[in-house]
Amino acid sequence: MPNRSTAKNQQSSFMVSVEYGHEDLFLELELGIFRATPLHAQRIADSVNSVILLENHMVVIFKNAESITINDDFLKHAYKFKVCIKPKLPPFELSALTHQKRDLFIQNQAYIATEEDMKEVNWDIKTAFKYLQQQYDAWDQSYFLFSFSSSYVIPLSTHVQRKVKHAT
Repeated sequence: MPNRSTAKNQQSSFMVSVEYGHEDLFLELELGIFRATPLHAQRIADSVNSVILLENHMVVIFKNAESITINDDFLKHAYKFKVCIKPKLPPFELSALTHQKRDLFIQNQAYIATEEDMKEVNWDIKTAFKYLQQQYDAWDQSYFLFSFSSSYVIPLSTHVQRKVKHAT
């Protein structure tokens, strides 16, 4: 019978993805399927430092200073865009609130977007870029820096693993 530390270090297959956002546009980027321990799969997800959206491509920068360029001809299947459809509330000045009121405000559901508030759109990179330019009146902006939102490390079942191996 395996002990706890051996079970913890056993490798499985994981789908690893990250989500980055700029204002109300979110980018879900699939890093791939990895055979790893749960900890190593999370480290893979955490290895992305930032994503820059340019007019015809995206640059994914990793924490080790390596980068990859994604365009609509290369790795198109690895990303998808989502738009937050929740109505925008006016900005609020948090510094005017007491610490207790600030904590209550931060937890206010009216300002928190959920998965139900996201609509997947079938956009290419150029369409997403033009959307941000238009939406935020940034016609002179040549790039948009996306900031980290979340990561997904999803264990794949043995059945799915076999299916993936046969598909390649």
